[in-house]
Amino acid sequence: MSGRALAMKAAYHLAGRWPGPFYAIAPAVARVTWALNPALRRRVTRNLLPLCDGDRERARREGRRAVQHVLEYFLDLVTLPRREMSRFEAEHLEIYHDERLELLRSNGAVLLVSAHTGNAEMAIQALTFRGRSFVALVERLEPRDWAEYMLKLRSSAGGTFLEANFAGVRACIETLRHGGVVGVMGDRDIQHTGVCTRLFGRAVRLPRGPWELARRTDALVIPIFSSRKRGDQFRIDVEEPFRVAATEDAEADIRCAVERFAGLLERHLRRDPGQWAVLEDFWKVHGCGEG
Repeated sequence: MSGRALAMKAAYHLAGRWPGPFYAIAPAVARVTWALNPALRRRVTRNLLPLCDGDRERARREGRRAVQHVLEYFLDLVTLPRREMSRFEAEHLEIYHDERLELLRSNGAVLLVSAHTGNAEMAIQALTFRGRSFVALVERLEPRDWAEYMLKLRSSAGGTFLEANFAGVRACIETLRHGGVVGVMGDRDIQHTGVCTRLFGRAVRLPRGPWELARRTDALVIPIFSSRKRGDQFRIDVEEPFRVAATEDAEADIRCAVERFAGLLERHLRRDPGQWAVLEDFWKVHGCGEG
């Protein structure tokens, strides 16, 4: 068994059973992790510089928070099997524009598009208890035993989590065609097929997959952004639902949807940069060489 799988299973048996003390020490663990990993510091600081208007000191401060939020995300994950998710929304979520989620109670295909902030996965799982199950796509991980354990944890509180491969995409299409709910991320182009757009004044590729799914199935898109307030308490911002146009120019329709989401993403990241829990060198990995 790989070291990552062993670590997650150990965390499940300890932190998953008594999460309170582990949430309490997460800031200190993040500070130590930040101090001992200069490569991580450089990557995350570079990621957040545009969000902080080029202020390097602020980017470093927010970067430490981002690392803390990554640690807390894994802590969230190992607590899921023991959570009472029917009460999670009432006890842990502060929802802005809650009325827009009433659409989840009606029939019809819905695509929830989010980003790597707060814990969008947990928010979507909590919203399952409004009466709609869901399928969600996640990145393929290595080693495989860790990946399989992560999928098991993610799916332990409701909904089905699948890797973003051909089978996973096919399952999402079928779910939407049958009037179901699908959750995807819109800020990292993990399939390397993205659309070049502008984010914080930089040329970057954002995923096309969510918008192709929505256009192909006429699903209603609801952008949802999660922010961690403290511990396992979250703010959820529900943006105005919309549909992706289906004109004769498919590429223009998808580009328009990507640009709309990029504007929403930029607004939320600018409000609270440290929420963006992305540890790869984002602008390098996803840059599209157009300035």
